[in-house]
Amino acid sequence: MNLNPIFRKIVLGAAEASLDVAGAALLPGAWSILKGALEPVLERLKARLGGEEPTTTLERAQKAVAEFEADHHLQEMLRSTLLERLDMLVKGQQIIHTDVQKLMLIVSGDQKLLNELVGGIQRIEQRLDEGVNLSDEAVKKLTQAVLREAENSRQVRALALREMGPVTKLVARQVHRLQVRAVELIEEGALDRANDELQEGLVLIAALLKEAPTDLTLRLQLGFIYKTIAQVFSVADDHEQEKTYIQRAEQIFRFVKDDVSGNPKTALDAANAIHGLGNVYHQRGDFEAAVENYKLATSLSSDHMYAWHDMFVAYYELAKRGKVDLNMMRHALNMLKLTGEEAPGLSAGHIAQLASILCKFEKDAIP
Repeated sequence: MNLNPIFRKIVLGAAEASLDVAGAALLPGAWSILKGALEPVLERLKARLGGEEPTTTLERAQKAVAEFEADHHLQEMLRSTLLERLDMLVKGQQIIHTDVQKLMLIVSGDQKLLNELVGGIQRIEQRLDEGVNLSDEAVKKLTQAVLREAENSRQVRALALREMGPVTKLVARQVHRLQVRAVELIEEGALDRANDELQEGLVLIAALLKEAPTDLTLRLQLGFIYKTIAQVFSVADDHEQEKTYIQRAEQIFRFVKDDVSGNPKTALDAANAIHGLGNVYHQRGDFEAAVENYKLATSLSSDHMYAWHDMFVAYYELAKRGKVDLNMMRHALNMLKLTGEEAPGLSAGHIAQLASILCKFEKDAIP
């Protein structure tokens, strides 16, 4: 069933009065059920609107409605929650309030039954402003339909939870692959495709972090995605967006660094966070600060291949500016070969390119 009309009426009405006034005016006898189901949806929309409440102004309410109507998953999220709440309410009830009947009609996905009871979907939308006068037999059929759909929903949720398993590690690996591929696309100049890859990873990580914001692995992945998105905007000469995403990356990496600082068992997490901060400085062009962070990361985790790689690149950037340190360039490259050859993004061909860079500076240093 299409929930857009009722969502639109409540959200736009709330912008003119308040959420409770708009909801109680529309469905006074079922508002507590509907409000409870709306809250997580409105919270999701609040995040999409930059942290602003969706109903504080008419303009924001209109944006929230547009977001909701364009997002099928958000609509089904509302319908699923409504089914669960209606299921708890109608079990064992002898009398179903007319407003609850109306809400059941709106939520029901049984098109055949809707045609039988009220003449189809169009009639239901009309009844948002009208009363409902169903016979006892019709209410019984509608209740059975809602209970059946709610039970099916529970069964599907149970199956989904069973299949999820160790989802964090799976998603972390997938997002890492997306990020590596995005870097390759940036180097090829395919910025739109790189951004598409990164946005997919961003959505995956954000969905899991919403459930477990303390997960250090997911936080680190989010930070590195932000860092790579900043690279896309840098190449595209959109420095305002580049600055925005590099600030987000820095914020995430500092959160991780703060949270692992008192736990010696999380040395790798700390190394990853410090490596990420090095990337932030690197993106800003502060290569000396980047090098110091890469050094600290490799001191915590000596086989941190990506920190060794980025350390070499930072030294290369310094060398191009006249600050040549051949010993540290050699050391970083040797450690990279030792720890990371043929790892994702570190092919033999790529490492050979780095070796040729070193060779050039070595030749230039010969008197």
